[in-house]
Amino acid sequence: MRKFLVVLATVLVFSTVVFAQEATTVPPEMPKSELMIGYSFAHAGLQNDGLGSSAMSGGAAEYRRFINDNWAITADVTRLTHDNVQQSGVNAVRWSYLFGPTYAIRTPDSSVVPFAHVLFGYDHERFSIPYLNAGNPGDTYSTGLAFDLGGGLDIKVGDHIAARVAQVDYMRAAHGTGENAFRYTAGLVFKF
Repeated sequence: MRKFLVVLATVLVFSTVVFAQEATTVPPEMPKSELMIGYSFAHAGLQNDGLGSSAMSGGAAEYRRFINDNWAITADVTRLTHDNVQQSGVNAVRWSYLFGPTYAIRTPDSSVVPFAHVLFGYDHERFSIPYLNAGNPGDTYSTGLAFDLGGGLDIKVGDHIAARVAQVDYMRAAHGTGENAFRYTAGLVFKF
């Protein structure tokens, strides 16, 4: 009986130590910042310049700084180009600089993170006609306020990296009477 009580007391002491260690385990901290670098494709309306709609492609970079577990401030820069738009000899370049809030549904152990954002800023277009083409060679510029509404999905690849498999945005830019664009972006997200 004495041996049994000694074994029972030993088991109780060690189990208390194990439970105490589990209770003091701190969940992993979520990253405070994210940097996305990727490819962007847009079907942009260029009606104000008499060119109609055009498929444009290029690169995008986005930085997010989280102010809590779910809300972040986002800065987005995108550059899109299209050469020889509708066989007109005009080359188009479009830069957008956007800022605003993002809401992401994330937890420390989540492997899929959906998000939505509303961004505001400027859109800058440049149309150039090469000197090799007949007509009036030169550049024309237009800068206008821009509004972007969209969201997407990130999938965890490692502890500090994710793949942005889809980001779809509707963008409205105030060039003349206004231009619309639907943009798709995919890339890698670095978390730190």
